[in-house]
Amino acid sequence: MIVLKTGASEIYEKLPTHLITLFRCTQHYLIFSDLPQTYSDYQIHDALDTVSPKYKDDHEDFEMYRKLQKYQREGQNVAKLKGEKGWSLDKWKFLPMMHESYRLASPDVDWFVYIEADTSLSWTNLLQFLGRMDPRKPLYLGAQNVIGPTTFAHGGSGFIISRGAAKRIEDRRRKMGARAYDDRWELSTSLSCCGDEVVARALVEVDVDLTPSWPRLQGETVDTLDWTEKHWCTPAITWHHVSPSQVDSMWRFHNEWVKENGWSKPYLYRDVFDGFVARHISVNRTSWNNLSKDREFIAPDGDSSEKSRESWEKLSDVEKNSVKSFDSCAEACLAWDHCIQFMHENGVCKLGKDVRLGETDERHNSGNTWSSGWIQDRIQGMRDDLADCNTNWNH
Repeated sequence: MIVLKTGASEIYEKLPTHLITLFRCTQHYLIFSDLPQTYSDYQIHDALDTVSPKYKDDHEDFEMYRKLQKYQREGQNVAKLKGEKGWSLDKWKFLPMMHESYRLASPDVDWFVYIEADTSLSWTNLLQFLGRMDPRKPLYLGAQNVIGPTTFAHGGSGFIISRGAAKRIEDRRRKMGARAYDDRWELSTSLSCCGDEVVARALVEVDVDLTPSWPRLQGETVDTLDWTEKHWCTPAITWHHVSPSQVDSMWRFHNEWVKENGWSKPYLYRDVFDGFVARHISVNRTSWNNLSKDREFIAPDGDSSEKSRESWEKLSDVEKNSVKSFDSCAEACLAWDHCIQFMHENGVCKLGKDVRLGETDERHNSGNTWSSGWIQDRIQGMRDDLADCNTNWNH
């Protein structure tokens, strides 16, 4: 079952693309938001419906929830509330959404796959990934993150709970009493920053630890990912912070892949690289930030600290000259064996050891923009080194 979590203020912007892509492939899905409504023929469930009134009526995290209810009653456009403390409200959706998903799921649902409205998911890679495991076992899968003592699956990257694991939580809740169980975890949620962290603690309580699944499930976009050996031969299942147009692009890529390769061969990060990145980094680009960040050279000026000036004097001539021009920055990149890309603006040169695409430079109004370049023979060298790697399901 695919369970999509969204918000009423963004639903008309982000939900439609999922309905005409991923949701066409699965008969088992649920959509949760912070407002009960119907979108065309699709039912949107209120993830916060079972939260205690003492929180919904008075807690500061629910200020937006109360506004949403008011806007809906008055027939106002809830999209105008976008950006108003949505994060504080979002953390409250996780556990109630899990309980309701289990309650509504048919008995033949083996897996609960939770994604967000800005998550892109590969259907074929997901099916092949889950086909390697037994859903009767208590499994909790996702991109590992850590807050304090808790290792949890990052929500935006998507996380997966087997029926075996979900049953453990629901058995615990039933044995304790739903209201008593929910009261305890609502208090815990009120004290936590993040709902996905609360999910992990609820699972640990029933002896279900996270099975780290990064980078198969991960939170970068095609633009921000570091294209290295860590990813190259691994099946790509999720992307996060993607726009509706990117969800559509990834889905069309998915369908073309399945058409050519069938449903038993996963596409890897290297295939996504070839489809979305390679052609864009084959030439230098102006007004472009390629996210180079491993070395930075900044020409000192009158406001520079003494420490900065001392560091500058220790640089080689090539490094000092790198700030003068795009070509000089390229020379500094070539002089560092690990450099594979670079970017330059007036007085600044940055070098990167990992390939990243980046994005158009939005600082154009300031008059200064980045120009970016990639060292093509080094990129090809990386490709050659990784040409024979096997599909990695067990990173």
